[in-house]
Amino acid sequence: MTPSPIPIKWPSYCEIELWLSLDGGRTYTMPITPSMDPNTRFFYWIVPNTPTNSALLDIRFGCEPFYPESFHQQAASPFVIANSGNQ
Repeated sequence: MTPSPIPIKWPSYCEIELWLSLDGGRTYTMPITPSMDPNTRFFYWIVPNTPTNSALLDIRFGCEPFYPESFHQQAASPFVIANSGNQ
């Protein structure tokens, strides 16, 4: 069974990067957002088959030249990535 893509959207006034942590926020080594035009406001993410009980997102956004990129770890919103069974 092929995983369904999840739509990820954000406001039109900022460019954004999303990073995934599989270890409860200790490290963010997996970029979620692909290389995109800065005017893009959504994309479809296919959740990787990397099971964890402590996934977290880090949302990095900036609105140059108004303010620089900032980091917003979503520590209050951990989620589970279950094994898809397709290995």
